[in-house]
Amino acid sequence: MKRIFKKLWSKFIINENGAVSIYLIIIALLLLLFNAVLIDYARIMIAERQTEEASKAALRSTMSSYNTSLQNKGLFGFEGDQGKAEAIFKEVFAKNLSTGEGDHFDFLSLKPVEGEISLDIHLERSLANQDILRYQILEEMKYKAPVEVGEAIIKDFLSVAEQVEQASDYAKIAKELNEKAKSREEMLDEVEKLLKESKEILENMRGKVEAESSSSTYPNVSVTYDIFQYHNKYKEDLREIETLEGQLNGDLDREQRKEIEEKIEDLRNKTSQFRQNSLNLLNSLIGDTETIVPKLEEALELIIGAEGINEDMQYALDNHESGNDYDDAKNISENLGESTVDENTEGSLDDYIYPEEMFTNLKEKVEQAQRKITNNGVESNALLNKLKLFKTYVESDFDTDHINVLGAVEDVKTYHNQGLGKIEEALAILTDGRKEYKDNEEKITEEEEKADEGMEDNKNQLDDIQNQIDTVSDGISDTQLLVELGGKANEYGEAIEANNREFSMENRDDTADEALNFVDAIFRNLGDLLLTARDEVYVNEYILLRFKSHDFSVNGSSAYTYANNQVEYIIYGLESYGANYFAALSEIFAVRFAINLAAGFMRPEARGFGPFIWAYALGYAFTRTATDMGNITRGRAIELFPGRSLPTMDYKDHLRLFMFVHLEGGKFERLMAVLDKETSKDLRESPTYVSAKATSTVKLWFLPQVIDILETTNVINGRVEGNEFFIEKEVNYSY
Repeated sequence: MKRIFKKLWSKFIINENGAVSIYLIIIALLLLLFNAVLIDYARIMIAERQTEEASKAALRSTMSSYNTSLQNKGLFGFEGDQGKAEAIFKEVFAKNLSTGEGDHFDFLSLKPVEGEISLDIHLERSLANQDILRYQILEEMKYKAPVEVGEAIIKDFLSVAEQVEQASDYAKIAKELNEKAKSREEMLDEVEKLLKESKEILENMRGKVEAESSSSTYPNVSVTYDIFQYHNKYKEDLREIETLEGQLNGDLDREQRKEIEEKIEDLRNKTSQFRQNSLNLLNSLIGDTETIVPKLEEALELIIGAEGINEDMQYALDNHESGNDYDDAKNISENLGESTVDENTEGSLDDYIYPEEMFTNLKEKVEQAQRKITNNGVESNALLNKLKLFKTYVESDFDTDHINVLGAVEDVKTYHNQGLGKIEEALAILTDGRKEYKDNEEKITEEEEKADEGMEDNKNQLDDIQNQIDTVSDGISDTQLLVELGGKANEYGEAIEANNREFSMENRDDTADEALNFVDAIFRNLGDLLLTARDEVYVNEYILLRFKSHDFSVNGSSAYTYANNQVEYIIYGLESYGANYFAALSEIFAVRFAINLAAGFMRPEARGFGPFIWAYALGYAFTRTATDMGNITRGRAIELFPGRSLPTMDYKDHLRLFMFVHLEGGKFERLMAVLDKETSKDLRESPTYVSAKATSTVKLWFLPQVIDILETTNVINGRVEGNEFFIEKEVNYSY
């Protein structure tokens, strides 16, 4: 055994004969194995590339089946369901793997693997997804020139930002001051009325208390001096009556007694008449004076109330702060380069406020009048007090000396004059303090009437359109269509509230305030958006480009239908015939009014007294707005700012603005509903993103075990089963 081993060792190990051949055989075998692995590896790489290309081609072919109605709106969504998509994908994938029929050599022999081909159309990323829809709209509109046009119009509109802001700011405080001023003036008018009534009463009393003689003869009494003048005669008659009554107790014949009795009767009649006439005069004067008492009390209360309102007005003016709604809009606007509202109205709001001294002096004079007339205060004597004292003299049959009766007459005269004088001084203070207000009252009233007429003209124009809408008998079907659209919109999103604005058109100040609040929102939203991004401009221009806004060449009932007001429906979402167009006109009124109000403040005629400026600006704004609305509803363009021929704005340009105001409220959901209606395609079933997984297999020619080892080391991707290599690919596609 040992010998055999040595022999073998010597022959195969030590003996060098044939060593080179064996070496070459081993090297050739290794090269053959290496080449075999390389060949399969190359085939796998090519198969992987072809599988990927086939997957992509199949997915592109699948997604080429888009909805043509949506494509006409600039949007892309897959036309079909999951089953259709999978069928197209599988068919095209298989065809792209095959090299076709023929006698040529099939290097790969790629085959699709049934059961390992799947596709997901991702309905969560359909056109009903706001982000997806917005993205497609932005991609569509990036190449559309109207975006630039719309942006230019908006920037033109922003050029009036400073003027409208100042008008809005002025209007808000002026409205508050104007309302308070009217209440204050009503109080002061009543004060003036009460003081004049009191003055008239005292003036009517003057002849009775100041005259030192009259044409009356005893026992008649016309003036207080008659009482003094005849009171001695009255006392003498009383004494004579006593004397004559004493004589009746004596021995008198019938004729003498009769004569004395007749004389007594005559004297009694005269004294009774004098006494009664005196009391009647004094009671009349007391009654007249007493009617003044509540008048002066009420006047003083009204003065205090008016003073409080005046203080509130001063506080409101001192603490009024401008908002920042317009800041961003002004930063990106090009100013008109003209005078501003502030320059034309500087200091005019101060005209609403009366100086504090006026009320102080007025109260003082009324209080003094009270003390002189009604004994209300520190005075121990007053007109009413002296008249009542005078009355006690008469009632006591002048049981006093001659000096006190004359003193009573003089006291009544003195306090009457002093009380009347204080009332006249109060009236003078009131007249002087309100002179500018009263001097402008007629002009203010004229401008307010003009404003009311202008507001009524605007109201009538809108009412006429509303009446045309209301009288259309076939509007029910259009309303039903709008309700259906509203239902679709709610399905695409949460419940949506209509977002139109209503303007009262009943009170000029309230209407102005409502309109300006709306315009404030326009400038705030425009400034916010245009400073940060143009996306909203793109979306809005898409809506204006792809859908129909009100066409003024359409007449009759068709003018107010949904078909002629699609953009308006997207903005407002009102679900009744003609309502969306009417809502747009209402907001156009607000915009035009705000701009015209600013222009009204800047006109030369508006300069002067503050309350007049406010009334004039309102009158101008309402009148000019009525003209603008007439032109707008005829389809004509109007001047953006009165007096400047350029730029101009038409109806559609105003809609551009309103889409910025109504950013929320379901605008996007209504857009989806309209797209659904116009394309007859449910956007929730219009996917825009698809992913697919596909597996192919290639037969290995050499050493599948080696390929399996390579796969486990991640040198190649796939799996080995027997002598087949499986290639898995995942591809994605989005419109």
